[in-house]
Amino acid sequence: MDTGGDVYGMDFPPSQFDQDWTPISNITATSYEVGDPEVAVSVTAPTSGRVFVAMGCGIRNNAATAESAYVSYQIFEDSPNGALYSASDDDRGVRSCGIAQSQEFQYHGNGDLIEGLEPGRSYYFQMTHKTALGAGTADIASRNILVIPVP
Repeated sequence: MDTGGDVYGMDFPPSQFDQDWTPISNITATSYEVGDPEVAVSVTAPTSGRVFVAMGCGIRNNAATAESAYVSYQIFEDSPNGALYSASDDDRGVRSCGIAQSQEFQYHGNGDLIEGLEPGRSYYFQMTHKTALGAGTADIASRNILVIPVP
């Protein structure tokens, strides 16, 4: 175990969290889009270049269709107007059941370790959503994201 080393402020930048409970109803987008209101955080990458991202949401299919809702996040360098660092990804997010019946909201979460970030650089984590079929029967009840710098 290494002891006695210096600890610098950039080693432990603060975690950031955002959430919203505004319903988004009857989604038809089949490509990822940003919700209204936007749910996003800006985080400074620690010296390690690693952060842990925890995201969650309440999603459902509101009719007798085989629709699925997806919720994920994308990452930009510096700000939402910066270069896209990582696009939204089905494997990184969550998906509702695609059964052909109306459902109650299901609350899901997922966590990922993101590595290779440039230490000291700001990154913008923005939640996104889409549907599998565009049937207009997918709803979102809530969205949240927490980004934790990892030493």
